[in-house]
Amino acid sequence: MAEHEAAPQAAAKAAPPPVPVAELASVGLLGGAKAWLVHEGLWWACSFVFHLTLVCGLALISSRVVEKVVDEAPSFEEANVEKVEVPQQIERFEVSQTPEDPTELNNETLTLEKPAQIMQEEKAGNESTTMSDQRGGGTPMVGNQPNLGGLGGFDIQGIGAGPAVKGKGGVGKGVGTGTHPGSGGDDFGFGTRTGAKKAMLGSGGGTRQSERAVAGALNWLARHQSRDGSWSLVTYKANCKDPSCSGDAKAGSCESAATALALLPFLGAGQTHKTGVYRKTVYAGVAFLLKNQKMDGDLRMGQTMYSHGLAAIALCECYGISNDKLVGRGAQGALDFIMKAQDPAGGGWRYAPREPGDTSVTGWQLMALKSGQMAYLNVHPGVFERAKFFLKACSGGKHGGLFSYMPGGVTAGGDLRAVTAVGLLCEQYMHMLRSDPAMAEGTKLLLDNMPDPHVRNTYYWYYATQVMHNQLGADWDNWNRKMRRTLIDAQCKDNNCAAGSWDPMKPTPDAWGTSGGRLMMTSLSALILEVYYRYLPLYKIEEEAEPAAPAHSSAAQPAAKPAEKPAEKPAEKPAEKGGGKK
Repeated sequence: MAEHEAAPQAAAKAAPPPVPVAELASVGLLGGAKAWLVHEGLWWACSFVFHLTLVCGLALISSRVVEKVVDEAPSFEEANVEKVEVPQQIERFEVSQTPEDPTELNNETLTLEKPAQIMQEEKAGNESTTMSDQRGGGTPMVGNQPNLGGLGGFDIQGIGAGPAVKGKGGVGKGVGTGTHPGSGGDDFGFGTRTGAKKAMLGSGGGTRQSERAVAGALNWLARHQSRDGSWSLVTYKANCKDPSCSGDAKAGSCESAATALALLPFLGAGQTHKTGVYRKTVYAGVAFLLKNQKMDGDLRMGQTMYSHGLAAIALCECYGISNDKLVGRGAQGALDFIMKAQDPAGGGWRYAPREPGDTSVTGWQLMALKSGQMAYLNVHPGVFERAKFFLKACSGGKHGGLFSYMPGGVTAGGDLRAVTAVGLLCEQYMHMLRSDPAMAEGTKLLLDNMPDPHVRNTYYWYYATQVMHNQLGADWDNWNRKMRRTLIDAQCKDNNCAAGSWDPMKPTPDAWGTSGGRLMMTSLSALILEVYYRYLPLYKIEEEAEPAAPAHSSAAQPAAKPAEKPAEKPAEKPAEKGGGKK
C-alpha cells in the first residue's frame, strides 16, 4: 500500500507547477506564443506533416497516371482538338515572284526567307535545255553533290556524278561513286523526303520552279485549314479574303478525304507534326483524323472507302516519317480496317466494306497498304494475293496491260487511261517486272496520252506520273518535262487569295474538277511536283539480271485465286543501327 501511495506522490512532485495567470499576463502575447511553441509546436508540426502526406497519397491513388514516352509528340489522345486553331498567321505566298536562285522546301523557303541553294547546275532541269543523252534521261549532277548508298532493294546507276541509291525503299547515307552503291545502312522508305531530298530532286527532274510551285501550294492549303484542324472540299472558303477561291466540289465536304488530301503534300515535303514550319498545321490535321477514328480503325466519317484509303495513307506516312507511336497505332488500325473490308470473293475494294471492287477505290487501298509496309506496320501478305486476282480480272489488251474500271471490261465513261495508270502502279508495287509485256503495253498507252494543258485530267496525271517515274529513262524525261511545265503554267499566280492553288475550271476544265474541286486539284498537283523525292523509283535504269523471284506475266499465265484465309505474316522491322529511321 505504501508503494502505491508513493507513486502518485512522486508524479505530483515531478509535474511542473502551473503558471499563475498574473505571470502569463506579465509575459505578454509574444511570450505566450513562444511558450506554446516550446511545449506544443513540435507535436503539432509532426501531426501536420503526417496528415499532409496522407492526403497527397490518397490523391495520387485516385488520379490517372499517364506514362511519359520519351521523344514523342504531345499525346493526340489527350488533345482537346475542338479548341485547336491554326496557330500562326500565314501570309500569302507570292508564287509569281520566282527567285533568282534555285530553291528547296525547307524552313527558310517556306517562310519566304532567302532561298537555300540546291547543289546542282542552274541549267539542270531547265525547260530550255536540250534533251539529255545521259542514261535515265536526266541532267548530271555537279561533282560536289553528296552520293548516297544503302543496303538491299535496288540500284540507280549511270546518272553521271549523281547519287547511286540502294535501300529497302529508302535511302541510307554513305559514299558512292555515282555508278556504284555506297556503304550506307538500312533506311526507311520515307528518307528521301528529308536528308536525301536535294539529291533526289536534282537527279529526278525537279527544278527551282517546281519547288516554288509546291511552296505556294502548301501556303494556300495552310491558309484554308479549318479551326478544328480539318479541311473541307466545300467550306475551305470560310477563311478566304476575297472571292477568288471558287470551285466547290460536288462530292460534298468529305472532311476525312479532304483533310488527308491536304496533309499529304505537307508530308511529301518532309513536314510533320514534330518538325518543320508547318508542324502545328500538320499536328492539327493529324489530331483531327485520330479524334474521329472509330475503335475498329474506320476513318470514313460517314463517307466511302475512298475517304478511308486517303486518310490511312496520311497516317501511315506521318508515322513513317515521325515514328510517333500514337500515330502508329492509328495507322495500324486503319490498315486493319482495309484488310477486313476487302472483298473476300473478288479481292478488290469499293465504296462500302466487302463489296465487289473497282480499280479506282482499290488503288487507294493498295497505296495505303504499301505505305504501311514502308513504315514497317503489319500487313497480311494474303491481301496482296487477292488483290492480284482482282487486277487480273480487270486486265485486258493483247498482253493484259490495259485495265478496266471493274471486272468484265466495264470502263468509267469509256476512258481507259486513268484506270490503266492505277492498275499499272498497283502492279509495280506488287513486283511486276519492268520487262513484263503487260507493263510495256500499259506504258505505251500512257505515252500515247502525254500531259496536255488543253486536256486536263489531274487524277490520271497523278497515277501516270508515278508509273513513269518508276521507269527512269528517256520516256520519263519526256513525260516529266511536259507534266512539270503544264502544272507550273496552270497554277494561280495572281495577287489574291487563290495564289498557290489550281483552279478546277481554268485555264481549261479538269476532268475531275467538278467532283473534286479546287482543294483536290491543288493537292494532287502538288503531289505530282513532289514525285522526285516522295518515293524512290522502283526499277533500276538498267537491269543487269532478272530477279530470282518468279515474274508476274499477265500474258504468260493467269493468276490463281488465293485461299480465303492466308497465313498471317507481319512485317519485320530491322534492328536499330546507325543508318536507321529518320
